[in-house]
Formats: sequence, C-alpha cells, structure tokens
Amino acid sequence: MNILVLSSQASNTGSTLRGYYIYKSLKKAGMNAFYIPPPFKSMVFMADFALSFVYYFFALMNKNYDAVLIIKPYPNTVIPAMMLKIRGAKLIIDIDDLDHGYRDGVLSGIIEKMQHWLVKKADILTTHNNNLMKLLKARNPEFKNRIYMLKQCVDMAAFRVSARAAAAAKKAYKGQKMIFYTAHLNVASYLDEILAAFSLLKRDDVVLVVAGGGPLEGHYRKTARRMKLGGRVVFLGQTGQEETAALMSAADVCLVYYKNEEVNRYRASMKLREYLWAGNKTAATLVGEIKDFKKFVFGSAATPASYAAAINLALNGKKNTAAARRFIKKEYNWDHEGELFMRFLETVEKNGS
Repeated sequence: MNILVLSSQASNTGSTLRGYYIYKSLKKAGMNAFYIPPPFKSMVFMADFALSFVYYFFALMNKNYDAVLIIKPYPNTVIPAMMLKIRGAKLIIDIDDLDHGYRDGVLSGIIEKMQHWLVKKADILTTHNNNLMKLLKARNPEFKNRIYMLKQCVDMAAFRVSARAAAAAKKAYKGQKMIFYTAHLNVASYLDEILAAFSLLKRDDVVLVVAGGGPLEGHYRKTARRMKLGGRVVFLGQTGQEETAALMSAADVCLVYYKNEEVNRYRASMKLREYLWAGNKTAATLVGEIKDFKKFVFGSAATPASYAAAINLALNGKKNTAAARRFIKKEYNWDHEGELFMRFLETVEKNGS
C-alpha cells in the first residue's frame, strides 16, 4: 500500500509533528509511506490555511496513492485530497482535538459545522483519546468499526540525548534551576496561566525557559515584561528537535498545563509523554487524560496557586522516573504503534473496506 500523510496545520504545530511521526513510523514498519510537509508556518488570521490550499491542490493534482491520511479535517487538505479519493484512494482523517472548543461564538460554530461535514468524506477515522473516540462514535454512527485508535506516542530515538549535549544546554543557566516548557504558542498553550504560577514561586534560583513559536509568542513576551519577570523568563522561539530534546534533558522540571475546560478532556499530550520518556520530573494539571499519568507527575488543580505549589514540589522532590520511562516505552512507542497501524491498513486493503 502506498500512503500519503498530510497535515492541515502549519509546519510549526504539534499536530504536524504527529503527522510526521506517523509517516516515519509507517515507513520504518516497511510501508510505502510518503509525506508532504506543510509549506508555511502559522500566520495571522489563519492565512496559512488559504495559501496551503492552493499548494496542496497543485501538489496532489497528478498523484496517485492507495490511501491518504490527513491530520485534522480542514478544507485546505481534505478538498484537494478528494482528487485522490476519486482516483481510488482511501481517505483517512485523524482527529486529534475538538478544534472548535478553543474558539468562541460564531467562529467556533463555523469550525464545528465545517469539520463535521468534512469528516463525512472520510472512509476511516483515527484518533488518540478515549473520550474523543466515544464522541466520534456517537456523532458518526455510520462509521461503526471504521474508527481506529492511533495512540499519541514518542519517537524513542529522538529523545536519547548525550550527557554532553544536556550539559551544554544547561550551561547557559548555570547556578539556576531550569524549568522548561515547550509548545506551539497558540490559544491551546495556556502560557498566561503558567506565567502567573511562575510569578508566585518567589524564589531567585529559577528560570523559565520557553521553547516554541506561534501566533501568540509576541503576546506572551509582552505579558512576561508586564509582569516584571525580566530575565527570569527566556523565550527561545522555535527550536529544532535536537535542541528541544537537549533542553528537555537538561531541565530540572518540565511543565504541562491544561485548563479545566471541556475541550481538554479530548487531548493527548505529546510533550507529557516526551518529558516522561526523557526522564524528567514533570508538573502537570490533572485534567483529562493527564489523570492517567498521575503517579508519574507532580499533579495539581488547574489554578496558578495550585500549579505553583506543584512546581515547588517538583523542584524539591523526587519521582520514579525509571518507572515512567518503562511505562512510556511499553504503551507509547511509535515503532510499535506504526507496526500495528500498518497491519490495520493492510487488513483494510485486503478486505476492500
């Protein structure tokens, strides 16, 4: 089977990284997998969606595949992919969020109705969260057994960092406890709440290092200055995977923050899994699926005060990081997940369903 993987979102987003990992795991498993990387980074007013529609339309015009897997149902990828479906390709749509839940008012309603319509064009749906799986089955009963659980996993090799690389990453923050946060800085990143919690620590020996770009990066930089956090918060902008992995390994504590909102019941945190695989102490709000990892994290309620307390506990305390690594390797390994997904796709192809 020849399968193409596309991401609807920009090149610097977590969902695009998920798509790349899926492609990489299928290729490693022995499937003829192909990947067209998104041509743009995130733009204001979601302009990258409009521009990438034109890009994907021409990129797919004369292509043929047995299947195309699209991360997130948006018109910029699904509509061009319909050309492939007309030529016989199976259309697989991966739903990794309730995207409309991050928006308000009319825009939220438009996104919800649009994605519901686009989902109906698929032959198979995939997702990574049990709550999301239940919701998809309830909203799309016609799919029955055509919804596949494709876990959010970790590229084990990508986060094997040498002691020298970790030491080099730590060198710039010598004498300080390094608190690390990585994310695509958009409406789902909640860095405002993290900055509020950080400001409550009231200690001079810590620095918050933020790795990631995105449409709200400028807003968060201004917020940190307004809060007079000064040199205690360092914004690195977009970082490559090797640099991110080194920073992660060098960190004293890593952060995951979800607000206690309905939309966050349907997420699966890539960075939480990566932090734990890297052997990090992690402070996390116990919202949604993060509760499944509570014995491996320093948990808190979704308030700045509670989260600040959890960060302090993580800075001073210990966790069984070896047990966390074993758990991640067993349950969330892209190599294994890619093999399982390949077998599923081969069965679909064999049965013609």
